[in-house]
Amino acid sequence: MAAAKVHDLTNGSGRQRAYTEIRARILRLEFSPGAELEEGALCTLLGLSRTPIREALIRLASEGLVVLQRGRGARVAPLDISNLRTFFEALDLLQRAVSRLAALRRTGEDLAAIEPHIQAFEESGKRVESLDMAESNYRFHMAIAVAAHSEYLERSYSRVMTEGLRVARVCFSEENDREAPPLSAHVDRTTSEHHALYNALLQQDADEAERLAAEHTILFRNRVAQTLIPIDGLLSHLRV
Repeated sequence: MAAAKVHDLTNGSGRQRAYTEIRARILRLEFSPGAELEEGALCTLLGLSRTPIREALIRLASEGLVVLQRGRGARVAPLDISNLRTFFEALDLLQRAVSRLAALRRTGEDLAAIEPHIQAFEESGKRVESLDMAESNYRFHMAIAVAAHSEYLERSYSRVMTEGLRVARVCFSEENDREAPPLSAHVDRTTSEHHALYNALLQQDADEAERLAAEHTILFRNRVAQTLIPIDGLLSHLRV
């Protein structure tokens, strides 16, 4: 097979494509936790020069999906089940905070930006596309974070949500339903909670928004417990 042609795309298009494709492969677990990300191999795989690849890896490192090692290149960030307790502690606190502030500060433009992501999640749930569900769920909650109009809080929440994307992708996978309730029931419950949270923002009910955000974290945590934890093979894979 002929080697892929390498394009010297150092503009925004090349950087964005490198970022998008590497990120998607990490979230799909095609690049497994702890796997080495060798620049030359990525250049060949994606048909790009080293500059956009390197910039994409730096951006992904800032989001917590990649670990840069001085003199040793880059690796996919580990995904350690033992850290889930502290992950959910942070998610609970941040999700309640951004939802409360969003209820108090949201504008009409903010609501218009949030609403389409509810439908996007529903549509991806009908197709049982686990990565699409994880991504649309992420975009829904990050649109709420933007509506909170708190730059530092949004940045912290984005980091936690990004780190949870790989976990969410697995939990939205139908192949892991052997031990858990049907995925369709989880998707329906998630969609219902998205609608309820949006309505709380619409009504500017900060107490209700915070309460729903806490319940939403519990729903995700329970799905993790029902899907990830009982699967020994998957656990060993994620502890790389």
